[in-house]
Amino acid sequence: MSDQRPMPRGDAMENLVIAQMRDDLRAARRRRRLGVPGWSIITTATAAIVAVVAIMVSMLAAPTPSYAATPPMLQIEAAQAGREDAAQLLDDLAGQLRASNEPDPAPPGQPQQIDLQTWSLVTTVGAEGEHVQPPYVAPENMTLTRYPDGAWSQVVVAGRPYDAEGKPADDPHAPEPGSELWRIDEAAGEHTFLFPDPLPDDPSELRQLMLDVGFADESSPNEWLSLTTALLMERVLRPSEEAAVLQVLADLDLELAGTTTDRLGREAYVFETPPSDVDLVDRLLVSPSGHILATETVWVGHDRTDIPSPSVVSYYAWEGRA
Repeated sequence: MSDQRPMPRGDAMENLVIAQMRDDLRAARRRRRLGVPGWSIITTATAAIVAVVAIMVSMLAAPTPSYAATPPMLQIEAAQAGREDAAQLLDDLAGQLRASNEPDPAPPGQPQQIDLQTWSLVTTVGAEGEHVQPPYVAPENMTLTRYPDGAWSQVVVAGRPYDAEGKPADDPHAPEPGSELWRIDEAAGEHTFLFPDPLPDDPSELRQLMLDVGFADESSPNEWLSLTTALLMERVLRPSEEAAVLQVLADLDLELAGTTTDRLGREAYVFETPPSDVDLVDRLLVSPSGHILATETVWVGHDRTDIPSPSVVSYYAWEGRA
């Protein structure tokens, strides 16, 4: 069914900045909530570089005549379940991963490559104070490569644009799908990782490791999912490591929203946070075999005139890890 459930609203602006250094990340997250008018969409292009885009749209500007193009909402088959069901399912999926005979997707000594599709809402304000709306959704395909010696590369190419209904969109001025938009190449020693070493298999040790990276509010499930996204953009996980991630997330205040088909055509369970104080719901999509497929952020407030409520404002869909 279409996900159009009513959500409560909030009055703050989220300004979560994931920075390159651990200390910068910790300090930035402590400045996360600012009590000023407005709204901010934050997207992490990668946790490994200072590539966070914060697009702030003042609600004092003139209302826009039309909505911005945002991705279609996932069609979620609702589950009659709650917090305990979510925790139990995540634990069960973790156990399934640990019992599997899946090979290590990235053998030691080999480069780790992460392929994903990503998108975030970009709204700008024109010279006359009007909101300039993107006419379509323009996803990007990102390839992250982590080499054994610590070198790092990030290549981003244009995806195929589509409209708010998910249908292909054409624009002669848009980059050709598959064309390179930008890239970053860093030699060994130049890149600072949030997670420089292999993850522990024990969930309690992993939880402490994530706490050491830093939170403004360690009780916030939104922050835990944000850091999980960053982790999955840095490392290709062994099944036991991914199982530990699921067990850490099982201790959060997540709910089982139901099942869906994700943006890449894969079946998934949908786990979600309660609405944050800035009207954002974060979602985690996990396959029936226990692999994390995607994360999404949905705005559920009522203070914007340029996008409907609810609206997807960012997503990351992992296509491959090797």
